[in-house]
Amino acid sequence: METKYIDMTMQNYAKELASNKSMPGGGSAAAYSLTLANSLASMVANFTTGKKKYAEYESDIGNILEETDKLFLEILSMVDEDAEAFLPLAAAYKMPKETDEQKELKDIEMQRCLKNASIVPMNVIRKCAQVVNIHEELSTKGSKMLISDVGVGVQMIKSAALSAKLNVLINIKDIKDCEFVDNISKEMEELLEEICKKCDKIYSEVLEDVR
Repeated sequence: METKYIDMTMQNYAKELASNKSMPGGGSAAAYSLTLANSLASMVANFTTGKKKYAEYESDIGNILEETDKLFLEILSMVDEDAEAFLPLAAAYKMPKETDEQKELKDIEMQRCLKNASIVPMNVIRKCAQVVNIHEELSTKGSKMLISDVGVGVQMIKSAALSAKLNVLINIKDIKDCEFVDNISKEMEELLEEICKKCDKIYSEVLEDVR
């Protein structure tokens, strides 16, 4: 890609997403959603640090800020990585299959590309598990003035995780390596169960706080 999506303005990225181009798509949007959730966690922590009311958590809040700062570029890069993983897969679909040799080469390339394309959304889910843990900690240690932002954050995490699941499933359904499919499916479902459970619990608690 000539221009990275993360270097675009929000308006231009949204226009690219709205166009009739194959990229960016839902996988890229899911990664961006998680980026925003991580940024919300950072914001809550930044408004908490240095406040006397939360002095007992100062060290923990400092650790959270270090973690969200580290995660920022890791997650943001996935906005482009999702699209970059799609390019070779799109090329593989167009490979000729006139002869047996061509069919075999196409199948090998397709399998390689499908695996690679499933790894990015799987990594988004893994990062969702990390970010939801941060929000969980902030729900008790963060400034109560920003508790609604924790609620927004967990909803964005849940959305990113469930969206990424769709992108994993659409790629692994045609992968012939059963061991690979079983391993990634098992990890995905275990992570999603924990992520959604935590998101729902935190959101319910936030609702009670803001009412």
